[in-house]
Amino acid sequence: MSFQRVIEWLAQNFQRIEVILPILAGAAVLAFLGIRHVGKRRSSIAVEELGVVEEEAKHPAEKPLEIGDEFSEIRERTLEILRTRGALRPAPIAGKEGGHYPDIVGISLNKVEDFIEDLVKKGLALEGDVEFSAISCPLCGSSSQAALVSCKNCGSFKVHELRYYRHTCGYVGPESSFLSDGELVCPHCKSSEGMELYHKRYYCGDCRKDSEEVNITFKCGSCGSLYDESNMALKQFRRIELSRERLREYEGVNRELAAQLQRLRAEGYVIERPATMVGESGVVHSFDAVAKKGDEVIAIVSSLGKPLTQLLLELGIAKMDLKLSGLIVITGKPSSPTERDFAKSLGIEIIEATRT
Repeated sequence: MSFQRVIEWLAQNFQRIEVILPILAGAAVLAFLGIRHVGKRRSSIAVEELGVVEEEAKHPAEKPLEIGDEFSEIRERTLEILRTRGALRPAPIAGKEGGHYPDIVGISLNKVEDFIEDLVKKGLALEGDVEFSAISCPLCGSSSQAALVSCKNCGSFKVHELRYYRHTCGYVGPESSFLSDGELVCPHCKSSEGMELYHKRYYCGDCRKDSEEVNITFKCGSCGSLYDESNMALKQFRRIELSRERLREYEGVNRELAAQLQRLRAEGYVIERPATMVGESGVVHSFDAVAKKGDEVIAIVSSLGKPLTQLLLELGIAKMDLKLSGLIVITGKPSSPTERDFAKSLGIEIIEATRT
């Protein structure tokens, strides 16, 4: 189908303005990539640039594969926990992170947050209510801090506590008046029983004044910044809940993905899962899996967490940019005739996963 025919087809099948505008924009990108490819054929490429591109092409998927494998293992373990318990609950911890999800062990909170964001984007999990909030540094975000007291009057940190006690006989006085040979003894009736803490005051060694209140200042254990309750940051920790409907869709897509990879292996393809590839435009494209055999390259993507039409548009651009032999989209929901026609026009195969 020619570029003009694609535009005409889009105009006939997508009448709503919020749909047609991004699609037409994407089609324009498709045209740009085509023009750029022609331009590259006619222009000479510097030897240095060619060497860099060839080196990137040799090792494009090493780091993403490592991250993806880690996420895949954690995803399956976490989804099993969500199946049995229904939710992930965070717990406060002392230290830089301020809290963690104890069911997800072995990785940092930053990676856990990235992983949870990935689950939420795919619709497999939902963010629930805030379970608690941890104080964190407004500059570096660390929740590792020391809480310091300072004088309300002059701001000095040279503050110490003055304790006042009350005895059952009615006498009230400072701790110093009760101390006798290291024990608390009422100076009025000489009894050492029936003592209780009455109240506290705070004395400043610099301005020599005492008061009932002090300022609380935090010193960050990571970057050393000082901050108080007026400018401290709060790091929220939410309960993560399972979306059972989307989980069934996810499981169906995973089964179909495994079946497609098994078929391609049987046909002699070498599988990379997950995989990234650098296109002629320099853009990095990510896929659930890529199958390679000789000069043939087939990419496979699931449609979880993204509208199918939007995904098809992005993959149409990727297919042209990478010159893929084939591109398969596995969806957990039935596709419409319009979506199937659009996919066919872009040379993309849609496979609908079955649910159990």
